[in-house]
Amino acid sequence: MPHFPKKQRKLSLRAQADLYQNGQVVFHHPYKVFYLLRPTPVGACSGSKIIVSAPKRNMKRAVDRNRIKRQMRESFRLNSGALTQALLAHNLHIELLCLYLPHEHTASSILFDKMGSLMARLTRLVAQASPAPVSGTD
Repeated sequence: MPHFPKKQRKLSLRAQADLYQNGQVVFHHPYKVFYLLRPTPVGACSGSKIIVSAPKRNMKRAVDRNRIKRQMRESFRLNSGALTQALLAHNLHIELLCLYLPHEHTASSILFDKMGSLMARLTRLVAQASPAPVSGTD
């Protein structure tokens, strides 16, 4: 059974604060995404880390929030292939904070489609970013 790997999960509290302060914002209904593109550290692999959030003020019941977060993680996992390839090609790392905005449920098929178009938009942003220099061994 496919799963959402732990290496792509939640960032530290310091990284979350950094995303809010220094990150750029992309709105794509029903999502609001904060993101930071960074050069991949030497010895680490390119990729992404994501935090998914369904705020309590929008959805009061924990069951509803958990369902939405589960759907968001799964749609990210299914749609992030092109983004990962672009990150590898440009030697970049992306950190994402994905917020669910509506106060009501949205159908899974709509969430998957919207996440797919959001990932395509982020892939274009990564492609426009300047590639980080790759340090060679001397």
